[in-house]
Amino acid sequence: MSSKIKTYRITGRYRRLKRFFYVSKEIRAVSLENALEKFFSEIGSQGLKRTQIEIVDIKEISPEEVKNAKLRKLIMAENPAIWAP
Repeated sequence: MSSKIKTYRITGRYRRLKRFFYVSKEIRAVSLENALEKFFSEIGSQGLKRTQIEIVDIKEISPEEVKNAKLRKLIMAENPAIWAP
């Protein structure tokens, strides 16, 4: 089993007030299961339940495809510094 960290783009949708809203997140994780757990955790912090979210698409993306500037900078860094209090 490889412990290499991969980047996933997960797209989901949820329904509110008779409309569908789409949400897309770029998640770094060791496995797809961990990425989904992190996705649901982040979306759940906004007041949505897991049962309200329908996963539309899951893609493993390369570092060049990352749209989030902070995440791209972290991926491309040779020695990423992780700050811990």
